Amino acid sequence: MFYEQTLTSFPQLARRLRSLDQDAGIRVAGRAGGRRVLAFVTRFGPRYTMMTYSVKSGTGAPDRRLETLEFNSPEKVGAALRKLTSGRLRAWLY
Repeated sequence: MFYEQTLTSFPQLARRLRSLDQDAGIRVAGRAGGRRVLAFVTRFGPRYTMMTYSVKSGTGAPDRRLETLEFNSPEKVGAALRKLTSGRLRAWLY
């Protein structure tokens, strides 16, 4: 069964990052370098991985991977996600 929850605020995103299971992830829609991107965050033990993809025009699906970053804390990955978003947060826990 597929489960997805919309995250509507940065405090809620920070809480979910701290409690992220190894079989879960977070998807965030944003902008980087003037283009639309999707960032996917996963966690394995104490390490967080954030992969950023360009978005296919028309479909909104992930296209080419632009960057892969690793973080040691939920605060650091949260700060990186905040840089991708301006205005209203568009994020989902899956």
